[in-house]
Amino acid sequence: MDWPLVREGADYRTVVAHARAGVAVADAVEVMQSWAIPVAKFAGVLGVSERKWSRVRAAAPDGVLSPVESDRLIRVLQVLEHARSVFDDESDAVRWLALPNEALCGEAPLSWMDTDAGVHEVDDVLTRLEFGVYG
Repeated sequence: MDWPLVREGADYRTVVAHARAGVAVADAVEVMQSWAIPVAKFAGVLGVSERKWSRVRAAAPDGVLSPVESDRLIRVLQVLEHARSVFDDESDAVRWLALPNEALCGEAPLSWMDTDAGVHEVDDVLTRLEFGVYG
């Protein structure tokens, strides 16, 4: 999936407009599947219950996420794309997101991405890896 909104240097007016209009549910499902994010974790990323996410997927596959859910997904996508660029490979990035990480109190990066602060911390860890700053 090509997400120009999450590339470095993306125009924030466009990102905001896209979040306000809502990300398509089908696109969200594609992100979840392509990044191998478990349903429960993905629901957390969106800030909804697993049950609500399952209902939305089943009832409104042609619908859109709310602006808040869309905004959260776009922010997480920015970090996922950062991981892909740091590891030069999506499968390595997927693996890194799922494994415990000492810099994140021994938790998997994906577990931290259910809050805005967690998303920023995961992005910071990626930046430190990218530039060789481990301490």
